[in-house]
Amino acid sequence: MFFAGSVPADRTDRYRLVHDAAAAADRLGYEAIWLPERHFDVFGGLFPNPSVLAAALAGTTTRCHLRAGSVVAPLHDPIRIAEEWSVVDNLSGGGRVGLSIGSGWNTNDFVLAPDRYETRVADSRASIAELRALWAGRRVARRNGSGRTVEVAIQPPPLSSELPLWLTASGNPDTFIAAGRLGTNLLTHLLGQDLGELAGKIKLYRDARATAGHDPGSGRVTLMLHTLATADDAQAWTAARAPLRSYLRSALELELRASAGGGRVSGGRRLALPALSEAVVEELLDERTRRFFDDASLLGAVPKCLAMLEAVAAAGVDEVACLIDFGPSRQFVLDSLNRLAPLARPEVEGAVNVGTP
Repeated sequence: MFFAGSVPADRTDRYRLVHDAAAAADRLGYEAIWLPERHFDVFGGLFPNPSVLAAALAGTTTRCHLRAGSVVAPLHDPIRIAEEWSVVDNLSGGGRVGLSIGSGWNTNDFVLAPDRYETRVADSRASIAELRALWAGRRVARRNGSGRTVEVAIQPPPLSSELPLWLTASGNPDTFIAAGRLGTNLLTHLLGQDLGELAGKIKLYRDARATAGHDPGSGRVTLMLHTLATADDAQAWTAARAPLRSYLRSALELELRASAGGGRVSGGRRLALPALSEAVVEELLDERTRRFFDDASLLGAVPKCLAMLEAVAAAGVDEVACLIDFGPSRQFVLDSLNRLAPLARPEVEGAVNVGTP
């Protein structure tokens, strides 16, 4: 499962769904809990640093993997990323940590590192080599406070011998190819691309893995999908329409903001969006909300969810990360996880991993 991180109305217990859903995932046999990194917005606003919550969940779960999706690497030194997640690895007993690395695109996030915005793609990919080296116990060179170059290793050393890594792709084909060349797994979504386009980009990823000498079949493609499994499709539409529309409004506003600054690339194409009237925005949001519900989500009754899982598997997806941060109540979301859990099991024909056993 994947927490998209919209800030809930309940100010007294904002992280209760995170804890309750993580406990349910651990019990029901889901494979992983994904924790995103913040935007300075209600979109992702609960997660300023995914390692903090991962450390908390390490003590309350026993088997679920704890993954960051995504660490915006240009905002952090790889030493800090590696040492924080090594702590989580130690707290969780080893073998449960994984990271997806993103370059970032929201300009406001870069108040933390404004000089790295223009070089963010190159910086994020360069960080992967250092993360692998640090996790393996090797040292990296840095200048210290007196201007001398020194070599440092992380403390504490991780328990796990390897750090599973994903590269986050918004839809740009170049990112899929880069993930293949780097030999990482791949994390993506259906904002700005449909399943047909995604299938073609997954082929680019597999081909790039083979060309770079990596096993083309060993990389894992993870797809984020909004999820609410209900008794029937109408119930899901009633429950999900308003929060999904709010989510898509936040995403659109971030797109427009980044487009105005020349920073957003969607599906490999730079957006050049004019100023939109509120009426046009509302119409666009209505269309996007309906399309996402029908064609790009696990929102609905179990048969609809299963059909979607079969479709994404046919496109080459190996694992679905269920975006579960909305619903009319916390219990409604937990009931959805119970309904969906059987679809994660290998004996269900056509099922792919949904944070699976």
